[in-house]
Amino acid sequence: MATSPPSKRARIAASEPDQPTTSTTDGSTVGITEPDVGIIQYLGSHAGFSGVLKQRYTDFFVNEITPSGEVLRVKHVPVQAPPRPPQPKTVQHKKEEEKFVIDEVAEGEITGILGEECVLGLREVVKSGGSYETTKTFDDKDERGRIHQLIRAAYNSKVESKTTPEYTFKFTKFAGNHSSNRRRDHRSKNQALAALDPVVVDNMGDREAFTHFTIFKENKESMDACHIIAKFLRLKPKSVTIAGTKDRRGVTVQRASIAHTPVERLVSLNKAFRDIVLSDFRYEKERIKLGDLCGNEFLITIRDVQLPTACEKNVEAVVNEALMSLRKTGFINYFGMQRFGTHSVPTHEIGIKLLQKRYQEAAQLLLSVQPLVVPESVAAREQYARDPDDISSALKLMPRYCTAEVSILRGLERSSQDWLGAIMQIPRNLRIMYVHAYQSFVWNTVVSERIAKFGLAVLEGDLVLDDDTKKASAQEDADDEFEEDVMDSSEFVTARSITAEEIQEGKFTIFDVVMPSPGFDVQYPAHLDLRSSYERIMAIEGLSPYKMRHNVKEFSLSGAYRHVLAMPGNVEWWCRRYSDPLQQMVRTDLDILRAREQTVIEPGRVLDQEEIPVGDRLAVILKLQLGSSQYATMALREVMKLETSRRGDMFDVKLFGTRDGQLVGHATSTFMDEPASDLEQNELSRKVAGAA
Repeated sequence: MATSPPSKRARIAASEPDQPTTSTTDGSTVGITEPDVGIIQYLGSHAGFSGVLKQRYTDFFVNEITPSGEVLRVKHVPVQAPPRPPQPKTVQHKKEEEKFVIDEVAEGEITGILGEECVLGLREVVKSGGSYETTKTFDDKDERGRIHQLIRAAYNSKVESKTTPEYTFKFTKFAGNHSSNRRRDHRSKNQALAALDPVVVDNMGDREAFTHFTIFKENKESMDACHIIAKFLRLKPKSVTIAGTKDRRGVTVQRASIAHTPVERLVSLNKAFRDIVLSDFRYEKERIKLGDLCGNEFLITIRDVQLPTACEKNVEAVVNEALMSLRKTGFINYFGMQRFGTHSVPTHEIGIKLLQKRYQEAAQLLLSVQPLVVPESVAAREQYARDPDDISSALKLMPRYCTAEVSILRGLERSSQDWLGAIMQIPRNLRIMYVHAYQSFVWNTVVSERIAKFGLAVLEGDLVLDDDTKKASAQEDADDEFEEDVMDSSEFVTARSITAEEIQEGKFTIFDVVMPSPGFDVQYPAHLDLRSSYERIMAIEGLSPYKMRHNVKEFSLSGAYRHVLAMPGNVEWWCRRYSDPLQQMVRTDLDILRAREQTVIEPGRVLDQEEIPVGDRLAVILKLQLGSSQYATMALREVMKLETSRRGDMFDVKLFGTRDGQLVGHATSTFMDEPASDLEQNELSRKVAGAA
């Protein structure tokens, strides 16, 4: 039977300096809690326990599960070939340089047309490379042709001149004979290929349009890693595609793909990276798309595990009972707290305003002075509050990594009363995040009510997926960039009501039951109590589950089905006694590879107790596998009986003291394939902008 949440608190480790932070304008921590977003019930009646989560980033491992069901591991890291010594210039190149003489007559004519400053710029291009662009425009085509001829004559075809769309001239140093360059490039590619690790060559296959590879990263956001890879290759960030984002604070392994990029170029990047390793390359005909995974395997270390003071049970016995319950009964498949943002105004409240077509209120909520915001944005918010007509001043103060806020201000700067236009300036994945968050809020709240009223009984009128479309339900809408919506999209799946006869036959269990997130293309439960829950909850905001089409196409929500309960796979756990608070409990994929190379014996992933100096602290290492739309925070919540109210991609809390050097407070985290929230998007944008 379901139980209501106990008033327990988790203890957490102090956040490390590299973690993103939020600020409260009044000095207190203010934000949403689980009941605010419909997360209320528990399944098990076991006792809970407290612990320290993500004290080190090596306390949290995520390995992607591929579409074939394989847990992705780093299998082989390429051996780096020694760098080639610099090649001296050939005699021919030296002769060409000696032959080069400027035609002073032609250069004099150029001076008369373009000016002395331009000629100095041209000589610098010849000497050092680079480029030079004129400020003067030339609308006459014949005159432009004459200038092109003079440039070639004056500088012996060593300067290439091009006309820009604005009819200015841009000059660059000519790279030489094109056929010679192609031969030189071909030789370089052959040399790079010959220098490749033989294991890489044996496994990469024949050249195809896309290169697939594994990204191993430590303490780094998935999109951050993709941006860095693209930046080093001088490609657009979207060139690197992944099946789903992984946590920043952790050690994660996932597949990625990139178009028209040879393996040797990717291999060469490893020497430039610090916290990223690329491996296991293979050419494929198709790119990796969002949702091309079965889920994730998590390996989570919970440190300093303790029981409430009043509990007289043995701590390891309580842990075993809690994890046996998880293995047997699973957990409520709630959308986790990371779904609802990190600011004082949760994302679903913005979504409500958008669905109500109250665009001005939505924009002003995003720009408002809030107790919990990115610290650097406070001055801009206060400026806007003082003088909402002075958009330019607020825009100058708003950090560029505050993506949504900057987008709105830019839109208002162009048209101060076009509130919808300003909202539509926000990147699409962020815009739809708001309305999807409202769907998640409704789903959570309805499911909590259902479990509170009816427990885990299967009801006549409950919904199950149609047998003919169950297989298709694993797919996702490829056009939807909002990564968390990798669930049972109504475009691919239908549901039907359970009959009284099927209940008598015991045909279904609660694990078969699905509930829809509100939309125009889903069926609602035939059970009147469940249907009325949707109607009543949405009526509070003047919305209806039967009117989910919107004049803005992106805000027309088709809805989707989601299983009420989730059953994690391959649940295992280990208890370890230790003394050093920084003792590593689990080996990374790279640790295992290195150990195997040295000893030929592959060590276990979890350290044995004999490898850890025994102390009076207890750690629990939990392994479990979850589907791509399931939250590990919700599994841990069920096990530990803790609230997981979120404060960014770190543990940030309402502090109420310290003990043994640990902060004591309300634990939060992020544990699944989830797109960056508004704060995380801002933090990532800031870092990428700084790197550029």
